[in-house]
Amino acid sequence: MGRIASRATALLAALLLVAGVLWTVLAVRAADGELHDAPVLLLGPDVVTSAIAARVDAVDDPPLTATRSDDPDRAAQALADGEVVAVLQLDLTGTVDRLETAGGAAPARERALVGLVADLEAAYGRSADHEPRVPVGRVGAPTIAAAAVGVGLLLVVAISWWRGPVARSLPRGLLRVGALVLLGTTVGGLVEVAAPHAGLGAVPLGTAVVAAGLLALALEVLAGLRGLVAAVLVLLVVPLPLVVAGDAWLLTGPVRAVTGWTLVGATAESIAVDTGPGDRPALVLVGTVVVSTVVLVLWRAARAGVARLRRTGRAAEAEAEDRLLRGSLAVLVVGAAVLTVAASTWWPDGQGEHRLGVVSLASQTRCVPSGPVRDIDDLNRIARLRGSAYMQGGDVGASAELQDGRALWLFGDTLRSADAPGGQFVRNSMIVVEDGCLRIVVPEGGGAIVPDRRDGVGYWPMSVVVLPRPGYDLVTVTAQRVRTTDPGDPFGFEGLGPAVVSVVVPRGGTPQVLSVLDVGPDDPDPARPVWGAATVVDGENLYLYGTSRAADAELGTGFAVRVARTRLEDVGRPGTWRYWDGSSWVADPAAAVELIDAADGVSQTFSVFATTDGWAALSKRDEVFGQDVVVWTAPDPTGPFSAGPAVAQLPSDAVTGTVRYMPLAHPWLLPRRGTMVVSFSQNRLDVTEVVDDPLLYRPAFLRIRLP
Repeated sequence: MGRIASRATALLAALLLVAGVLWTVLAVRAADGELHDAPVLLLGPDVVTSAIAARVDAVDDPPLTATRSDDPDRAAQALADGEVVAVLQLDLTGTVDRLETAGGAAPARERALVGLVADLEAAYGRSADHEPRVPVGRVGAPTIAAAAVGVGLLLVVAISWWRGPVARSLPRGLLRVGALVLLGTTVGGLVEVAAPHAGLGAVPLGTAVVAAGLLALALEVLAGLRGLVAAVLVLLVVPLPLVVAGDAWLLTGPVRAVTGWTLVGATAESIAVDTGPGDRPALVLVGTVVVSTVVLVLWRAARAGVARLRRTGRAAEAEAEDRLLRGSLAVLVVGAAVLTVAASTWWPDGQGEHRLGVVSLASQTRCVPSGPVRDIDDLNRIARLRGSAYMQGGDVGASAELQDGRALWLFGDTLRSADAPGGQFVRNSMIVVEDGCLRIVVPEGGGAIVPDRRDGVGYWPMSVVVLPRPGYDLVTVTAQRVRTTDPGDPFGFEGLGPAVVSVVVPRGGTPQVLSVLDVGPDDPDPARPVWGAATVVDGENLYLYGTSRAADAELGTGFAVRVARTRLEDVGRPGTWRYWDGSSWVADPAAAVELIDAADGVSQTFSVFATTDGWAALSKRDEVFGQDVVVWTAPDPTGPFSAGPAVAQLPSDAVTGTVRYMPLAHPWLLPRRGTMVVSFSQNRLDVTEVVDDPLLYRPAFLRIRLP
């Protein structure tokens, strides 16, 4: 039997050695220097941070996961508690944000974190100053934790080598436990004296020493020297990937989950957090001490009964009782471990491995001298400037004034020079107008300022709303998703539904697109309202007007108008939108009633604005092939709207191929009582004509008298 037992012990040791080697290889492979699901808190206005967080989380298997808050105290507490590894504080008055990390972390984590945040910031043309709470540690928390666990294990190994693996009496067993407690207290005391402000937890480290030693003693009484081998495996080999990586967030999800429930993982998490151990580390540390102590006490009590059986000559019964005792205690240990790990459902871990792959929306501006703007003639003169390679022709021309006195203009399909990066035609473009200068906003890569989707669907801007904030403007652009159906046909496209684009513009700074939100699924049915065809602000509310017409409507038919409403802050949350059913605001968009009928209706994109005695809608009646510019008036944003007489004529000419369309009002531009500056788009049915002469594809301006 002795030889069989020796062989079994040797076989077990060999298996454990092989497992240890394989796990070590995994440890080296797992420590790839990349972050995996590391939690970062975005501190700033919710409407901005939610857009950035959505882009971060949209990356497949993201290296970062984003939470957000607008409360600096909450952010500081989350960083101190270890809920997040960093706080990115957005400073929208400029382009430099502040990255505050927990500090004391492994250099590899800091490098990876700073690099990923730099990638994210660069996507918006921004940067971040890095500010760790304390200097980055040269020795990571897992290494310190492993040292504490190793000290406790080493004491047990030394005692076992000197006095044998199992104490022969209760006093000797108590001496072993007492030695562990003394060693743990000494380690904790030394840490507190040597580095009182280093962020190292004296109590967790001291507890780790005691817990490791008690677990080793408990496994020894269950399996002798084999138990000691198992203790080495559980205490030092299993957490090895964490020690090699230097930080839990540099491990993939499954490996991080396993190592997080070891004594090394729990201790490392405890000492890395300013406010001390959280629930999970405390559960592991205290649970290990309690379960190991219970095993030792029960084993000592039961061993007394086994000894009595042997003294009375009942060796067989004693042997059976001993096996039952060891089996029961083993079940207790395994059961406690399973229950502890099962509690991990309260602390879910993400999975994933990836570099941050957000699409860059960074932009820069190029100035085209424009001269002064004093009247309509100046506007038309500027509209005919030869301009830039990035802006030779375009339509739409929705605008809004910024708080710093500049103006933002959005254009639809934009013609550029043949050699312009990003293509000769892009779906949209942006110009910032300031005194004497038109600044063409050019995104990285030279494409559309609101980038096309991967499937080629682009965005036509419809309306612009500015929400001033201290030091910056938050701009909401409503757009129509559009897909080309016939490149050779000027009407070879189909609308797929609305979208909401968020743009931040620092005072005097360059606009940066934050997010693009498609509202609803793609649907080419023109009977479905395209919300945001016009927008207007009234107090804290934003009204979004939707246009629609029957699928079988003739080309020259106008569009019907309906209206939705939401708070300005909630425009990016379509679930908060409410729709006017004729008497109240309801959640069902299908219940929205028509404010203007499609017969003699508006263009697909139009304008709504406040007047001295109510509200007005301005559009070209019956779309492209109509000719009358009409103002509809109403006492409220919900109507009822009544059409007035034509205030201008914008006829299209099918013979020459000249089309004039989409008049838009600009209430902020050269205001004069009782009048309104209106822009309209001009184009040709033959696209080669505008390529040859881009001036044919430029907006023009007129001033109309309001009814």
